[in-house]
Amino acid sequence: MNIVQIINQHHFALKRAIEQSSVQQRKSLVAAIFSFYLKLPYFKETVEKHYQIKLDQQQILVDIAQNKLSDYQAKIQQANALVDEYANDSEHGYEELEALETMALDGFFMLLSDQHDAQNLIGLFSSIIEVLDYYENFSDDPSYWNGVLAQEIAFQEKMMLEITSEKIFDESTYRERYQEIHFTDL
Repeated sequence: MNIVQIINQHHFALKRAIEQSSVQQRKSLVAAIFSFYLKLPYFKETVEKHYQIKLDQQQILVDIAQNKLSDYQAKIQQANALVDEYANDSEHGYEELEALETMALDGFFMLLSDQHDAQNLIGLFSSIIEVLDYYENFSDDPSYWNGVLAQEIAFQEKMMLEITSEKIFDESTYRERYQEIHFTDL
């Protein structure tokens, strides 16, 4: 199985489906995907530390629905602007992040991005695949994570079909899907 080819084909189909979706559908998908990120180790701590944003899940879901994201976006931009990637130590603003921390921060940024631009949601779906691929490559049980990754691709394909029916997605979609899957600190 050529995983690169499968991922590329999947990404193309995902892009086409999401570009045809309504902003309301995109917001419902973002709310659903938020549950996935909350399962990642140290997600809340990483976001709160690096972006100085208190993670109140219910308030964030309300703000996503009402498109009240400017305060979050400003804090993220401010935090990113303070980081000097050329500094030699964390005292001057740069701290080498673990891969899961980087994925968490990127995911949070995309969760709170304007959903009028389909690229943000496409990025979130791709990021889920990236997280699962990371677990497949670095966990003690790669075959388990390969199965989870294959199931996720099939799940996303099912969601793409539902997008064309103009379905509004329930925020519990990913919470229920991943309730029995535990993401450990690698």
